[in-house]
Amino acid sequence: MAASSVCLVSGAAGAWAQPEARTAPSGAQPTRADAVQHAKQAAARSLREAYATGQVKDVMAGTLTSANEVSLDRLPIRSAASGFRAQVESSNSAILTAKGLPVSTGNVLQVRLANPQARAALAEGVQPLIAAEPSDRQATSLTAYRPDGTEVKLGATAPADVPVLIVGIDGDRIVAAGTKVMSDGFKAAWPRTGTASSGDLATLKPKNSAAGRAASRTAPIPGPHGRQVSAARTSGTGTAPGNGTTSGNGTASGSSTIGTAAAAQGKNVTRINNVQLHKNNEEPFWKGGAEAFAVVSGWDKNDKAFAEPALQLPYLDWTGVDYHPNQNLIDWGHFGYDSADLVFLEEDDGTNYKDLTKAIVDALLTVTGYGTTGIPLANTIMDAIPDKWWTDDTDELDQVYSVSHDAIAKAQNAGAPGLTYFGASGGSNLSIGLSNAFIPKT
Repeated sequence: MAASSVCLVSGAAGAWAQPEARTAPSGAQPTRADAVQHAKQAAARSLREAYATGQVKDVMAGTLTSANEVSLDRLPIRSAASGFRAQVESSNSAILTAKGLPVSTGNVLQVRLANPQARAALAEGVQPLIAAEPSDRQATSLTAYRPDGTEVKLGATAPADVPVLIVGIDGDRIVAAGTKVMSDGFKAAWPRTGTASSGDLATLKPKNSAAGRAASRTAPIPGPHGRQVSAARTSGTGTAPGNGTTSGNGTASGSSTIGTAAAAQGKNVTRINNVQLHKNNEEPFWKGGAEAFAVVSGWDKNDKAFAEPALQLPYLDWTGVDYHPNQNLIDWGHFGYDSADLVFLEEDDGTNYKDLTKAIVDALLTVTGYGTTGIPLANTIMDAIPDKWWTDDTDELDQVYSVSHDAIAKAQNAGAPGLTYFGASGGSNLSIGLSNAFIPKT
């Protein structure tokens, strides 16, 4: 990590090619990211002015000594701070518009203490530095302001004795609202893309059937330390958290039922046993955890491409942490083939969820016939995302190709918790352990 710096300024691969990394045009910033950044800066400036006039000073210290962040619309400020309230509402409205989210999303602006080690200093009345969180994730410095307007430049490491208050957006709330927008859009498109249901596992066609050989080839997936492994491997033979046993919402489902009699009423799902981000970037102190979500795609019984409802991954924050969510990921009742592609994305200021949904649906409508192109649907989805939404670090966490219920079932029948799939990106940014389960209808 770089040493903290403060400067005062007077005055106030394989069978398929991977999607290429894309960047914003040189010298240009995504328009929507600009709108979001301007809104955050306006809210931060208004908060600084309210702090300087004493309208939020005491309540700010009291609130942030017991919590790391607080919504700006819930700060217990004095009635004289009506201008601050109005600015928060205006900035929030601009952010929701830029991101294609409904008004019902509510307030998404928050202030957080970026360096908790300075919590005691804040409680003792040390004047904080206030800044808007940068939209540029590659920024290595931050411009903050004292309540009197003095500009301060900060390096990547937080000062230990000066509280730094960051005005930013509530990524979890935005992703929750955004994935709902996407899910509603994907489901509304099912009559035009894939159908809503194809029955049970008995109707699933093996992914290596004659109709699907072109699309079922397994791209080499880079494993840890760059070694090449297959798209999936057994995650072990011992017991592990989330190994298919559920907590009251289903039972382990190891036996393969593809091509056999119809299953009992209920859902056959594949769920996440464990998942880990491997990309090891040193992040500046002001950046919070990743706000991740997943898009699952496949083919229905009529050979139409479709996307499952988008899935929020609110726990997937930090690299190097092995999360065990036991979260349902794939509902095989929607699939006609035993193959699902996964795309993992991260919330970004430039993302407009309405337009993202439309772009993905329009792309899926251009793909007809399972196995006719030999291109994974994950690539089709990635290619559909407009270039202007991509910054130098991109919003893509990783993709996983050809997840197979049958392959996972065979691993579970052999005594393993399931299969571990590695991401297809060059550095294998993600690994995910999957198992099957059956959720009976009640």
